[in-house]
Amino acid sequence: MTKPHCRISARIALDLLWPLVILAGVGIYASLVPLVPNDFWWHLKIGELIHKTHVIPTTNIFAWTLPVDAVFFYGSWLGELLLYDLYRWGGVALPLFVRTAITLLAFGAVTTQARLRCGSWRLAAFALVFAALMSINNFIVRPQMWSWLPFIAFLFLLERYAAGKLHWQALLLLPLLMVFWVNAHGAFILGLVLMGAFGVGESLRTILRLPGACSWLEIGILAGISVLTGLAMFINPKHVDIFGYVLGLMTDPPSQQLVVEWQSPTPHGIANIAFFVSVLVLFLLSVYSRYRLTPTEVLLVLGFLWLAWSGQRYVIWYGFVTAPLLAHSMSELPVKGFAFSKQRNWLNSLLALLLFVPVALVQPWFVESLPLPADYWSNVWRGIPVGPLVSADTPVAAVEYLKQYPGGNLFHEMGYGSYLIWALPEQGVFVDPRVELYPYEQWLDYVRITQGTRYNELLASYGADRLLLDRVRQSELIIALEDDPLWEQEYADATTQLWRRRP
Repeated sequence: MTKPHCRISARIALDLLWPLVILAGVGIYASLVPLVPNDFWWHLKIGELIHKTHVIPTTNIFAWTLPVDAVFFYGSWLGELLLYDLYRWGGVALPLFVRTAITLLAFGAVTTQARLRCGSWRLAAFALVFAALMSINNFIVRPQMWSWLPFIAFLFLLERYAAGKLHWQALLLLPLLMVFWVNAHGAFILGLVLMGAFGVGESLRTILRLPGACSWLEIGILAGISVLTGLAMFINPKHVDIFGYVLGLMTDPPSQQLVVEWQSPTPHGIANIAFFVSVLVLFLLSVYSRYRLTPTEVLLVLGFLWLAWSGQRYVIWYGFVTAPLLAHSMSELPVKGFAFSKQRNWLNSLLALLLFVPVALVQPWFVESLPLPADYWSNVWRGIPVGPLVSADTPVAAVEYLKQYPGGNLFHEMGYGSYLIWALPEQGVFVDPRVELYPYEQWLDYVRITQGTRYNELLASYGADRLLLDRVRQSELIIALEDDPLWEQEYADATTQLWRRRP
């Protein structure tokens, strides 16, 4: 008797093309998101310092408005080092490419998880649309992207274990993942949140003797793995104080009150609208679907909904959590679905490959040769030595001028501080995206100066004698300076103006 064997076929069914179309669109969109200055360049500089000195910085270093030795903890040091290594190997293009690759892997994994829950690639594609749309504001290059795959891995392993479809030894991956995660980005705390939700939810399921409940032995194993994962969090430069660092970030007044992504979502913009619609759809499905969320899933939805409601930067985690639940709930609606052929053929495989040809063409090594709309190129620097897809609000030309004519105490737009830290660190910055480093009153002064309110008095109090301003974000200050005899324009380009105090 011959032994049965498995054969992997390169031919795919038409059903699979649905999510692949969405994923290709996600890949194209993510690839074309410009490299904004705020959360890339200063992280890149810290990664460079760690690479060259083999020491994680612990102080301010760059701001001339604060003591050089002002304490600052670089909690994402490993994520910053990885960004710099990518830059060292492939310039700006490689971090951009890796951002897109991680985005596709993350949403591909979420789609696969949704397919395992509902049995349909079409329903998984529908859920993917919501998860991707509500997350588009997060498709930028920064250390947060190193958190996406660990988060999804935690969610997948815990969900499969709770469903009885994964052996407990697989959970031993969680402490190992945590050692990476806790050093790469502050979102590591969500790993603990996931384990807590599964521990409490599955215990309730067992107590209530609900269908599919785990045994107490299985819950005990989950608790033991949770303890090991919690201990793994202490393997970081700050050890137990890492929790204080995260709490400080989440409650920092300047971040919470002055930075939009830390504030609650409003019904404006595609991402926020997709988030609100997904909440409504999930509520309607909970009423009309035959599927009932487990206690664990109720905790996950409520917990991550509260988190998303408290800050736009957290919406992506809500999307990762709810996409499989949306697909599963839709599969249990009391309606008859449409039948699609599941026959596999080579034509479907060819179509799948063709879908990702545009994704390849918009990668940073090729994108500048594409005839994209002029409106797009007006938002991106093109053909500069710094690299491709650098956003036009990065003061590339202005900083080149400052390299030739350095000096003075420079006041500037906040995002400019990030690029200055990278390209001209010896100049020093007034403020930068390390928001929690600066006192709240200094941020209020920054806002007042930007609005042209008491700007001469405030600038004099700090000793600022040069101003590097964004024409759009700081237009009120520019209008005031045009009629002010104390200041004269020193340099200007399409997006930036440099002013200096007259002798």
